[in-house]
Amino acid sequence: MKIETLKLTLPAFIIFFIAGIFLMGYLQNALRGTTMTLGVDLYPRWVGAQAVLDGQSPYSVETRQNIWQAVYGKPDLPSGNPFGFYYPPAVVTLLVPFILAGVTLETAAVLWCAFLWALWAALLLGWATSLPLPPKARPAWLTLILLSGIAFRPAYSNYLLGQYSLFSLGMFVLAWLALKDKRYIAAGIFGALCLLKFSLTLLPLAMLFWTYRVNRTTLLSFGISTLALYFPPTLILGWWMPDFLHDISRYASENAVAWDWSHAASPSGVGWIALSLLLLLRSLIRRDTDLAIAASLALNAVFVPHTADYDLIVFAPIFAILIQRLFAEHLLSPLLSWTLFGLLLWFPWISLLYFLNQPFQTPVENWYAFIWLTYPLMILTPTFLYEALTNKN
Repeated sequence: MKIETLKLTLPAFIIFFIAGIFLMGYLQNALRGTTMTLGVDLYPRWVGAQAVLDGQSPYSVETRQNIWQAVYGKPDLPSGNPFGFYYPPAVVTLLVPFILAGVTLETAAVLWCAFLWALWAALLLGWATSLPLPPKARPAWLTLILLSGIAFRPAYSNYLLGQYSLFSLGMFVLAWLALKDKRYIAAGIFGALCLLKFSLTLLPLAMLFWTYRVNRTTLLSFGISTLALYFPPTLILGWWMPDFLHDISRYASENAVAWDWSHAASPSGVGWIALSLLLLLRSLIRRDTDLAIAASLALNAVFVPHTADYDLIVFAPIFAILIQRLFAEHLLSPLLSWTLFGLLLWFPWISLLYFLNQPFQTPVENWYAFIWLTYPLMILTPTFLYEALTNKN
């Protein structure tokens, strides 16, 4: 995404956020009485933040029972997802002002999902406007790309469930763009925020700061922002690190994960690691910083447990770079470029519909395992082939 396109991002975000409030409010009412709850992944963090205000650990058994009460309507151990807090307490600092203001959990879920929807849509629009589209057909193509991109299954899962993967990636991308534009203080703030789900962004942020040789201003901004996020809950809780580590150590055993580090030794995992590393090393040698940072996002994800498809959002930057370069450099014909774009964009939905029409006992869970085995390679393989064929210096 070019820096000039950021002029569109903030106004677009505001428009999408206002529209998103109405959309998410409608969806929340429509989902009442079903097995799905809008923004359900906000619930454990919200209840955990309330616990911190009461001087209780968000990682305690009592807080878990309160989370189950909020999600399932009873404090008993659920047979499904156990919904632990799992996050570092920095998230508490962001939620407490809304709790103190008297915002209800259901209202917070609408606002949070609308925020994620608007964040994704605004960044998507900024990227789409940087594509070299035919001038006469540009409005039509932009509309088609925007509508299709909003329906991108990993993004959809994030803003419907209220997942933090999209938030962390969005803050990471904003830090990336801020460094490009030499907005060093903003880069430090966004960098601190992107570590809210640090399992997805820790290595990429280190790569971002290293490749851009960040100055003292960015590091100071990052340090102050991190301190501001962690100091209030630490002041209330005391030393929370042992409880946090104990909580996240149980994540893979408590949840039915579709992918974890043990899969790295599988053929898919080996291919994923190899292609990510080759892209990363090649990009660093060629000083292609954008591709190196996008490749680090892909590499980082191979060693992290994933339960559903929402974490696949980390492949959006490398996907965006591939499509942007294909369109700009005309390595393929326009028809083939658009076909590849459509296939990569819609494959998650198409494959999910296939699984739903098969006689599996748990079709969605089977699809989660399938999509993590296939989709990373579907993004990385054409990217690597493109970079190898262009043979840039």
